[in-house]
Amino acid sequence: MSDAADVSIEHIDSNGKKTVLKQSTPLLKGEVIDSTYMSKKALCDFYDAEIADAKDTGMLLSLHLKATMMKKSDPILFGHAVKSYFKDAFAKHEQTLKKINANPNNGLASVLASINEKLSAKEAAAVIADFDACYETGPSVAMVNSAKGITNLHVPSDVIIDASVPNVVRDSGKMWNKDNKL
Repeated sequence: MSDAADVSIEHIDSNGKKTVLKQSTPLLKGEVIDSTYMSKKALCDFYDAEIADAKDTGMLLSLHLKATMMKKSDPILFGHAVKSYFKDAFAKHEQTLKKINANPNNGLASVLASINEKLSAKEAAAVIADFDACYETGPSVAMVNSAKGITNLHVPSDVIIDASVPNVVRDSGKMWNKDNKL
């Protein structure tokens, strides 16, 4: 900023409709204000391509985000990855998952909890079977706790890049698989 000023933050959609996101943001002389844009379609296409590549090459799939610090954006990014990996199950049960407010942004564990809490045992078993089938058609997924079957797609904050990447480096680029082996 060349001078101190008070700015508003606005979003203008593709139809030209303006939405004020934040009415007042006081800035000092010399401060920098910046923004960015990410295409959801490009992100999901990227996830789909990387998941397919991991399957094709026999690579263990792992997702590392800064989900504890970027509390707004990274859980959304994480949720799109969960939906990409479990694409068939989400597509098949879209209406049911929407009805029970299953939120992939909170990870697979949250989705499964919603299914178990809000559906009958018979309905839940059918939906969970379709989620489980995705493990058979998709690439192997890195584990947070293989003894409990917890993948790194279960909870956004379970695989924090600051803590997980040093372990991957230490272990020569390896992570734990479902068989509790590097």
